[in-house]
Amino acid sequence: MIAYQTAYLKANYPVEYMTAVLAAETRANTGPTRDDKIALAVAECRRNGILLLPPDINRSGVEFSIERSTTASGQAIRFGLSAIKNVGTAAIESILAARSARPFTDIHDVVSRVDTARVNKKTFESLIRTGAMDAFGSRAGLLAGLAEIMEETHKQKKAVAAGQVGLFDGEEYSTLKPSHRIYHGSELPREQLLAFEKELLGFYLTAHPLEPFLPALEGLSAVPMAEISSNRVGERVTVAGIVTNVKKVVTKSGNNEMAFVRLEDTTGSIELVIFPKLFARTADLWMRDLVICVSGKVDQKDDRLILLVDEAKRVASGEHTG
Repeated sequence: MIAYQTAYLKANYPVEYMTAVLAAETRANTGPTRDDKIALAVAECRRNGILLLPPDINRSGVEFSIERSTTASGQAIRFGLSAIKNVGTAAIESILAARSARPFTDIHDVVSRVDTARVNKKTFESLIRTGAMDAFGSRAGLLAGLAEIMEETHKQKKAVAAGQVGLFDGEEYSTLKPSHRIYHGSELPREQLLAFEKELLGFYLTAHPLEPFLPALEGLSAVPMAEISSNRVGERVTVAGIVTNVKKVVTKSGNNEMAFVRLEDTTGSIELVIFPKLFARTADLWMRDLVICVSGKVDQKDDRLILLVDEAKRVASGEHTG
């Protein structure tokens, strides 16, 4: 009965259904499993033409929410502030309380009106890096100016507390407000923007670093990672993706290096185990952000699937495969 109801909701109310799925996965424990599940939900949204809107300090609520859009369905899903790492409950409460009076007009307005004891510098950086303040300038400019903004706002609040200036006195206030020129101009490299999204949201939102490699990957007959399940344990498969984490260890017997690697494609990720013999031959492959193709046997360790790799090669964006 539950399966039928789920299928019905997914088919007839796809935006509402996926909003609920994303909210539920965000509330789950942190870590690769949580991030993988959210990434799968995001991929499902994209396959079904559901528009995903980035976090926005003037529009996002606590969790994922539905907004009107110009898409065929007339609806889109807006990311919630709780989906951003380093943005805790106390910080969100302060942001929403300040915003309830009126929308924020710029980053200085945000810093001035929230409780900076609850919304600290690390929180502001996470909001900027995930695009929640894109309306106020480039992420590079906002990050570069943040320390100055916070310092000037602190001085302003001290002056107000001492009775030297009213919080919104015109001339005095403007002399304390940092120049907006620093907020615009050149943006961070695309790779850095995507890295911030991966770090703080757990997945790539605006684009995926594999996109330039997709033509090459199509010729590799790789299995999408979302399709690797427990019923494939013992089966040999080929997968391709981008290296997102590498942990090198030395074996107790033999004192040889091996590695545990997290590989991700556009549908999910899997842990790779690279034993000493293969590692010795392919040590230059096991670096973050490299795109590689590997083959090996699917295995299960505790409650997670792993791939015991026996072949590996690098994939170039211009590579032609036959």
